[in-house]
Amino acid sequence: MSYKSVFPYWASWLKVPIGTSKLPGSVDITSTNSSSFDKEGYVYYPTNCVKEKKCPIHVALHGCLQGKWRIGDIFAKKTGYLEVAELNNIIIIFPQIIATHVNPSNKEGCWDWWGYSSPNYANKLGIEMAGVKKMIDSFRSINTALHPFEK
Repeated sequence: MSYKSVFPYWASWLKVPIGTSKLPGSVDITSTNSSSFDKEGYVYYPTNCVKEKKCPIHVALHGCLQGKWRIGDIFAKKTGYLEVAELNNIIIIFPQIIATHVNPSNKEGCWDWWGYSSPNYANKLGIEMAGVKKMIDSFRSINTALHPFEK
C-alpha cells in the first residue's frame, strides 16, 4: 500500500495541476490568503486505480486541530481510510485546512462549519466547498485520463 503526499503548493495546484496541461475543472477559485486551505494536501490512489480501474472518489475532512500543520500525516495514515480505500478501490483526497489568526480567524484549523469564511460556508458557493469540488473534478479528470475507454 503506498501513501503519497502531493501538491507541492496546494493553492497553485488548484490553478494548474502538476504537469503541463490544464485539466477540466481546475480553475482558480481562491488563494490561501482568502481561505484557510493549506498549500499541501494528501491523496491516496489504490493499486487497482492506478493500474486498471476507474475508481470512485471520497473526500476525508479532518477535524479541528487535526490538520497537517498540527499533526502531520497522522490523520491520513492512522484513521483507517487507506486500508478501506485499497480494499474497495476508492481514491481518497485529504484536503487540509490550516490555523489562521486574522482574516479569517480560524485558530484551531477547522473546516468552516460556522461561517468564518462567508455566509455561503455550508453550500456549494462557499470558498472551501467550491475548492473541494474543484479537487474532486480534477482527480476525476486524472482518473478518467488514466482509463479513457472504461465506462
